[in-house]
Amino acid sequence: MTLPLPSGDTWTRTDYEALPEDLPVRVSLIHGELVVSPRPRPIHQRIARRLATRIEDAAPDAWQVDTDVDVLLDDDEVEPVEIAPDIVVYSTEHDPYERPIHAESVTLVAEVVSPSTKHKDRRMQPALYAGAGIRHYWRVETDQTAPAFAVYTYELDDASGGYVATGVHHDRITVTQPFALDIDLKAVRER
Repeated sequence: MTLPLPSGDTWTRTDYEALPEDLPVRVSLIHGELVVSPRPRPIHQRIARRLATRIEDAAPDAWQVDTDVDVLLDDDEVEPVEIAPDIVVYSTEHDPYERPIHAESVTLVAEVVSPSTKHKDRRMQPALYAGAGIRHYWRVETDQTAPAFAVYTYELDDASGGYVATGVHHDRITVTQPFALDIDLKAVRER
C-alpha cells in the first residue's frame, strides 16, 4: 500500500483525515509528522478490550468508552497532534459517528504498553495528553517479567501541568476518579 504524500512540508489534519481507515499499520499525527507504528499483538488488544469493557460497565451515563479512536490533542495548523489511545473515556455529548474526539471531551485515556511502545506510552504520550488537559491517564504494564502486570494511574496536576501518580494497581483497581470503578484485574489479564 502506498500512502499519499502530505500537501506541504508537514502533515495537516486534512492530510491525516484523508488517510484510509483500513491502513495495515497504526498512524498518529504528532506535531505535523506522521508517526507509523506496527499493529499491536493479540494480547495487547485483548487486555485493552477487556479493560475498556469493565470501564464501560461502570461508567455513568455521561461517559462513553471506545478503543483506538482518534483524539485531537492540538489543532495547531502547522503542527497538529491527533492520536488514537488504546482506551478513551469521553463525554456522551460527542457524537460517536464523528471523528476526531476533541481533548476537552475526554476525561481518561489509557495506554497498554507493548515492547515496541514503552518509550511512547511511558514518556511521550503522557506529556501530550497532559498538555491537552486530559484529566486522567492510565498506563497498563503487561510485561510478563518486571514490572509485573499493573495499572499505573495518574491525574493532571493543575499547578505543574503534568501528571502526578495516584496509584499502582496489581490485582484490583478501585478508584473514585474520574468516576467510581472497582475492577478485578486478574479477569482482565487472564482467561
